[in-house]
Amino acid sequence: MKVFNNLPLKNFSRFRIGGPARQIILAENRDELLSVVEPPDLVFGEGTNVLFPDEGLDKRVIFFRGGSFHLDGRWVVAEAGVNLQEVVEKSLDHGLAGLENLAGIPGTLGGAIYGNAGAFGSQIGDLVREVEVWKEGEIVRLKNPWFGYRDSVFKREGGVILRAWLKLRKGTGREREVARERLKLREIKHPSPEVPCAGSFFKNILLPDGEKIPAGKLLEEVGAKGMKIGGAGVFPGHANFIINLGNARAEDVLRLASILKRRVRERFGIELEEEVIIVRST
Repeated sequence: MKVFNNLPLKNFSRFRIGGPARQIILAENRDELLSVVEPPDLVFGEGTNVLFPDEGLDKRVIFFRGGSFHLDGRWVVAEAGVNLQEVVEKSLDHGLAGLENLAGIPGTLGGAIYGNAGAFGSQIGDLVREVEVWKEGEIVRLKNPWFGYRDSVFKREGGVILRAWLKLRKGTGREREVARERLKLREIKHPSPEVPCAGSFFKNILLPDGEKIPAGKLLEEVGAKGMKIGGAGVFPGHANFIINLGNARAEDVLRLASILKRRVRERFGIELEEEVIIVRST
């Protein structure tokens, strides 16, 4: 475990934005995380889907990155700090199905569960059967926790995800090919990993019948591509990605997001909702 005082949060965020935190703790496994005497103010994984404030945080922040995992038949048992793609790759190596559509999604398993990450019609919550959570100083295990579209009981009710049990299926032999196809599509449509970005900024619109309207399509129709505010801009290849052009502040990102939301609201009567977690200083 490593402890730092007053380091910029941008050093721990894929957006590369954020002022200093009072204290930052890097935990590499479940035991290190639990060695912290009291539950921390905030816990993140790899900082892939978060925007930290320019002024920083007068809080103790933990980044849980690492841990162990193993496969037991069709079960994945993994600590929350494990990189999601390591789990995807190992499941493919063992001929298991369920995670192939998540190939290329950055971040940790715990972060993916917290936000119910998904792509191409799949979401990780469909596979989660049990989660170990640190909440109010106690460790509890939740069976079949609730998940919604980019939502979860953990997002709504709090708690630090420590470990999870996922049940996969026997593969058909095409899972590796599907994963490669997903990765190719991401390479074409999404910013490269070197571009500072927090992933899809807005949620897709979920209609009552279950159909989704892509937020990127609405944004493209209101002329979002290429828009800039300060150091923040909309990715030219996909309108639902806001990128850091090199010196962006959180204020730039929020101003740009506000303009995009207003344009969509005025044109379509639809209120976009952020998928990226916006961390406030107060």
